[in-house]
Parts: sequence; C-alpha cells; structure tokens
Amino acid sequence: MYITKMYIRGFRNIKEAELNFDKNLNIFVGKNAQGKTNLMEAVSVCLGGSFRHVRFSQYIPADDPGADVVIQLYFKDDNTERENIIDYTISKGVLTVKYNGLKMKDAAELYGVLKYVVFIPEHLNLIKGAPELRRNYLDDVAVMQTKTHLKKLARYNKGLKQRNNILAFNNTTDPQALAAQLSVWDGVLASEGINVTYGRLKYFAFLKEYASGIYSELTDGAEKLEMEYYSSIFKTDSINFDNVNELYNKYIDELSKNLETEMKLRYTTAGVHRDDVNFFINGMAAREFASQGQLRSAALALKLSEAEIIRRRNKTCPVVILDDILSELDFVRRGYVVNNIEKSQVFITCCNIEDLSALKNGKTWRTENGCFTEV
Repeated sequence: MYITKMYIRGFRNIKEAELNFDKNLNIFVGKNAQGKTNLMEAVSVCLGGSFRHVRFSQYIPADDPGADVVIQLYFKDDNTERENIIDYTISKGVLTVKYNGLKMKDAAELYGVLKYVVFIPEHLNLIKGAPELRRNYLDDVAVMQTKTHLKKLARYNKGLKQRNNILAFNNTTDPQALAAQLSVWDGVLASEGINVTYGRLKYFAFLKEYASGIYSELTDGAEKLEMEYYSSIFKTDSINFDNVNELYNKYIDELSKNLETEMKLRYTTAGVHRDDVNFFINGMAAREFASQGQLRSAALALKLSEAEIIRRRNKTCPVVILDDILSELDFVRRGYVVNNIEKSQVFITCCNIEDLSALKNGKTWRTENGCFTEV
C-alpha cells in the first residue's frame, strides 16, 4: 500500500497544505520545529493514533483555539489500485472519523487498514533505555500480528497485579501460608507467562535474524549486530514449547524459589514482566559502549525488520516513516537509508540538505513555518 496524497488544515502549525506523494521516497527538509514531524504525526493520527500519544485536543493550533482540524488521507492498494480516503476532522471539540464515507467510532478502528512502521528519535531508547521499553516493543510487534497476544498479556498482568497485592499487604511470617494464598495466581502467571514468552520469541527470532542483516548492510559489513532475549524464568531464548507441562512446572518452581525474598520486597521478582533484550555490536554491549550513530542504526534495523514481518505475514508492503533518522549517521549509512529501503513507500524528515547528497530519486520538500515547498 502507499499514500497518494494528503490535505491538511489547522493541524498544529500547519495552516493548510496539500501534497501529492511519490510512490517510493518522500523527504522533508527543514530546521527544527517547522512542521516536518507534525506532518508525519498527521499520518499516524489517521491510522489509529498519534505516535506522540497525546489527546486530540492538542492538535488544535495554540494561536487559534477555535480552528477546525481537517486531515484527508488518500491511499491505494498495490494490487487493486483502488483509492481509499480517511477523513479526520475536529470541529468545536467533536472528533469525526470517516473511512470511504462510513463513519467510524474513532481512528483506532482504522488500525491496520493501512499498515505502517514509524521511527522517531525516542526509539533510540529501545537499545539503551529501560527494559520495560524493550518488553513493550516486543509485545507491540506480536500484537501487530495477532490480537491473541494482547489477551494473553492482559490476563498475565491481571494475575500479576493480584499476586503483588497479596505480597504488598501480607501480614503472615509463615512462607507456607503465604504460598497457599499465592498458588492460584502462580498458576495464572505460569500458564499465561508461557504464552506471552512464546508470542514474544516467535517474532524475536525473526527480528534477531533480519535486523542483523540490515545492520550489516547499513555499515557496509564493518559492524555486526547481535540480540539475545533474557528470560528471568527460563534463563535462555532457546525454549522448547512442545512440552508445556514441563515449562509450567519450571515456572512454578522459579516462583517458589523467590518466595522468601518476595516476602521482604513485597512484589513479584521473576516472570515475563522482568524479561529483557540485550544488544551487542561487534561483541560489545550496545547499551554501554555504542555511539549515537550505532544506536540509531540498531534502532533503524529493528524498525525495518518490523516492516519485513508485516510484508511477509500480511503480503503487503507497509509505509515506512523515519523521523529525523539521518542525523548522526555517516555517509555510508545515510546512503543506505535514502536509496536502499526497497518495496515500501518511505517518508524521511531531516534538517540538512547535505544529508541528501546520496539521493538518487524520489520527491523532496523544504519545510518552513508549516509550509511545504517541493524542490
């Protein structure tokens, strides 16, 4: 799928703009705070929700609080060439979303209608940030492919909350008495924890393989990216899921081993909510030793791997949005980004026209004060 054109009025600092996009590559160049990211956000707003995770009231221009917000996004399917339209409007505080003329409850209903992958600078934290960010990312990738993973995760989190409540308000000093209270929730954590681990590792294995290849291409073979999933229960990512009973008993045993420690700490210390992903570049821990360019390259490799999962599983090419991806990349890596992301339609924002010296095709716009001029 690919976006053919957009009309925007009154969205953040974009007073009014109408753009016809290239089927392959579209680049927006300009200084910071000129509207490049706002334009990319407008795409995500129509397709399920802003990647900034803010309320729709924040889309209204600060200098014109009474303005209507209008976004019209047109896109085509590669196979049918049928053009679809999403109408997104905010008028007098009321949000209206239509898809091909049919009114939707909200934009979330359109999640997946046009599949896309987005990179924003905050995604650098996938490599160096808190473990929770990496767990959430793997869960998001799994949910993107199957909503079943979300149900398993929700049941696990519910069980975890109940178990932590028992630990938090426990008054007994008898481990056996406490274990009896926890046993039901131990069973929930074990059964659903296995399911969540399976869902994560199913797509982690693909990310691990494909991201390594992309990273090698990005660096012209000079650097090697490796990934490992750390399971706080199973201690490995090489898990045989054929024997579920054995895995269940292992999970229960690990929870039991931690009981005395948990009585003191008053929370659950092991489980899929404590798992993590480790990244290594040329054998060195990326979290500690990677440069900014390496962190950006690793995060980009992850996002492009995500796009490949969509491509293979859904038989469609997702739109790829790369916000401020070129800064801190050397000439070789910039050249790869602007010329070698195949199959998908790509949108790139950057600050310096010099970053585009390796550009061979596509469309480019200068961005200033919410206005877009094709060059």
